[in-house]
Amino acid sequence: MTKFVSNLSLILYSSGSGVIGINAVIFGTWVLIFYNQVLGLNPILASLALGIALVVDAISDPLIGAWSDRFRSKWGRRHPFIYSSILPLCVSFYLLFTEPNSYSQSYLFWKLLILVLIIRISLTFYEIPRASLGPELTKDYDKRNFVNGWAYVAAVVAGTTVTFVMYSYFLTETEEFTGNKAFLNPDGYKYFGLLSGFLIVIFGLISAMSTHRFIPYLHKAESQASFSINNFLKELFECFSNRSWLVMLLAGGFYGLNIGITSGTSTYVNTYFWEWTPSTISLFPVIAGAATIVGAILAIVITAGREKKNIAITVFSLGLIIDPLPIWLRLLDGIFFIDFFPLNGTDSLWWIMIFHTSIVDALRAMGFVLVISMIYDIVEDSQINTGRRDEGVFMSGPNLIQKILSGFGIFLLGIVMQIFGFDNTNMSQTEIAQPIRELVIFQSIIGPILSLAGIFCLLFYNITREKFHRAIDDLGYRDN
Repeated sequence: MTKFVSNLSLILYSSGSGVIGINAVIFGTWVLIFYNQVLGLNPILASLALGIALVVDAISDPLIGAWSDRFRSKWGRRHPFIYSSILPLCVSFYLLFTEPNSYSQSYLFWKLLILVLIIRISLTFYEIPRASLGPELTKDYDKRNFVNGWAYVAAVVAGTTVTFVMYSYFLTETEEFTGNKAFLNPDGYKYFGLLSGFLIVIFGLISAMSTHRFIPYLHKAESQASFSINNFLKELFECFSNRSWLVMLLAGGFYGLNIGITSGTSTYVNTYFWEWTPSTISLFPVIAGAATIVGAILAIVITAGREKKNIAITVFSLGLIIDPLPIWLRLLDGIFFIDFFPLNGTDSLWWIMIFHTSIVDALRAMGFVLVISMIYDIVEDSQINTGRRDEGVFMSGPNLIQKILSGFGIFLLGIVMQIFGFDNTNMSQTEIAQPIRELVIFQSIIGPILSLAGIFCLLFYNITREKFHRAIDDLGYRDN
């Protein structure tokens, strides 16, 4: 298969991750603050809706992954799922940020829950089958880093684009929304949803159509390999016997819980802790995005001829130390009668934070490029023992634990925000100072602990370069 696929084709395929980048920005930055601070939904109800949808999504991931592993059609195993998901994703992302017909708590809760459920399930139909194409398109140990490096670049470009446009053009200051209150201008969110939906169609179709011509060369499901829950559970249990996959499940669980307790709060921190305005940080996503692209490329270059696991652990460990430093230093201000960090609103703070963000994002990009590539390598490692290519199960499996725990983390975050006082959406800058301080203290303690646990799990991943090449040789893929 590999000999048919050029580097350009792999890059176009990888561009489909732009959809994932947009989704990550929307749920990691904008949804919670829009429904809580702009529309007035109670933070527990908002977090409950997001958490329920994420748990449903977690359950659907391996089911759809296994289904696509066994699906037979003239368009192969994966493409029918991908094509059918793009329009629902586009429309539901747009509707997510439209003005509600009612501002009652029950209406806002059900609107958020229903739309997020549609988004999550549609995204599963899109991404699990699409990501499962990766291990088929190339079976080269290092080129898999190339594919995932470009996928990370696409995700960053898409996420950076919508964030920059949001800061620079949609959240402009008005007479009613001045200074950092510009983050709460509801008109900006409507246009943001429209732009996001449009770009999802572009990225999704480019990826699907660029790989369509390879369908005849892709692996075909056996005619007798029909999907059933019993067979799925039996084969899923077999997958648990693969040590490296189990390690990724556990690491993904700690990562998911960490994501859950920080989900959607970055705009709160930018608005109320650092006291930025949208125009002040409009260049942040652009510069940090460029650093992320550099990190993804470095992952490809540095790992050539080396072990993926060792480099992934190294960069995640560096990120663990560097990431929380600004928060910790700011929290120490005044405790020892000196300031450890520049004051809000100063140029020195801006330069330090943009440099810090760039370093952290570059390290994160390197780590996750390698982690996804490591999951690719589990496919052949397992095929040696089971005789099956279960790309759909392996690409979705870590999501199961990760998303369930992330959903729990989001719900926990809602309770924490309620306790800290974020149910009051009319607080002044002075009144919100203490709740936001308590929130960042909570996250800056729990986050590093969970990250350290995830890094520890990676130590037990056991697929080396040599072991991978033996599996490729035994399966007869060396010349493909």
